[in-house]
Amino acid sequence: MDLFKIGLLKRLYKSQWFPLVPQVLVLVFFGYLVYGGLGVSTDDPDFAKILRNTNLANMIVWSYWWPLIIIGAVLLGRHWCTICPIELLTSIAGRFGRRRKPGWFLKSGWAITTFYSVILVFGIQTLVIHRIPQRMAIYMLVLLGVAVLSGLVWEKRTFCSHICPVGHLLGLYSLLAPVEWRVGDPQRCSECKTKDCIARGRLYNLTARSCTSDLYPAKIKDNRKCILCSQCLSSCPYDNPGLRLRRPLKDLFSGLRLSSAEIAFIILVSGFVVYEVLSEWGVTKAMLMTVPNTISSSWGITGAWTGTVKAVVLFVLLPVIFFAIFAGVRRLAGDRSIRRSFESISLGLLPIMGGMHVLKAILKMTSRIPYWPQALADREGIQTAQALISGSLKLNTAILETADPYLTGIAIALPAAGFGLSAWVISRRPGDSPSEKAVTLMAALVYAAIFEVSIMAWRL
Repeated sequence: MDLFKIGLLKRLYKSQWFPLVPQVLVLVFFGYLVYGGLGVSTDDPDFAKILRNTNLANMIVWSYWWPLIIIGAVLLGRHWCTICPIELLTSIAGRFGRRRKPGWFLKSGWAITTFYSVILVFGIQTLVIHRIPQRMAIYMLVLLGVAVLSGLVWEKRTFCSHICPVGHLLGLYSLLAPVEWRVGDPQRCSECKTKDCIARGRLYNLTARSCTSDLYPAKIKDNRKCILCSQCLSSCPYDNPGLRLRRPLKDLFSGLRLSSAEIAFIILVSGFVVYEVLSEWGVTKAMLMTVPNTISSSWGITGAWTGTVKAVVLFVLLPVIFFAIFAGVRRLAGDRSIRRSFESISLGLLPIMGGMHVLKAILKMTSRIPYWPQALADREGIQTAQALISGSLKLNTAILETADPYLTGIAIALPAAGFGLSAWVISRRPGDSPSEKAVTLMAALVYAAIFEVSIMAWRL
């Protein structure tokens, strides 16, 4: 279905002010969030656990902005990229930069996987930038700085295509989305003489640019790379590119191939999502922490570095072991390519992983609702955090008690639904034999069961 049959929507995407105006507005808001975090810090880990929710800027970034980006990617594809202010900054910087071509490392996708890993392992788990507002603000400034610097050094939109730490996450989750950006008539593209959508002379226009993601709209095969900036529509004399509804998970049935960097990324995030969801309940969190705590204790590791150990064990070591076990079984079933086994397992787990990431986003957003009145009244959040710790202030949790049965239903339904979608993908994946599909299906079942069993024990 062509969504541009909705005239208002088409006029919006084709407007010379779109997405420029939304990007500018979001950039202003971005600056406000940085300002709201600067100067608000603590060295007390227990105080930081409360401050992350009482500081308005920090709560918005980590409990609403980021969760909504995850949900948006699964449901709407890479539409966050459409209004991302960092895309605007790197594009402007590119107009004055050296315009060097990105090398192999950047094009391979490993820069994105490495950047995300550093942020997750050292930023989140070691330096706890998600709990201390000042560190959150510095992190956001670093992102802006890297984007501007990359625009000054490399050509086109190198940051968005090859560096952005969430590039793989948004691209992979957009494979699940029921929307896509495609041309309406490929024949019209082939007959077009000017090819404005890919013309080099238009690469650095402020609006109506040709594609700076190295894509030709008529040959876009899946949702991973297109960041939905709509510039190709603005430059096209035939209004051929557009937004369309489609069957969810469509890209996963097309013989999709993943890069090694994307496979590594999925392995990392598969472990992270397990921790994120299971840490919601103290019992399963304690079970997860048994191995990293034992290692830290045995090696005498204390302080912030225990977070590094936790991240390496739970996000790298255990997921690699999980994937390796089932890849080994697939080899016994006849698959002689370890890489292909890892790829098939990665794609098979993707719907479950995306569903569980959405669940964590929902749980996080709803759990922070009681903090809003205090955060709006005390935007730094220090006094509110002190009052909560001392017991002189109590949060009104009535809305959470009302929502709890509905959240339980969602939490129980999502792992089962994710497994059903994974089974659908695995059964339709071309190139895998029935025995190889059976092994991949078993991996998906075990992965989904980790969530389902834990959630039912917790919520019921």
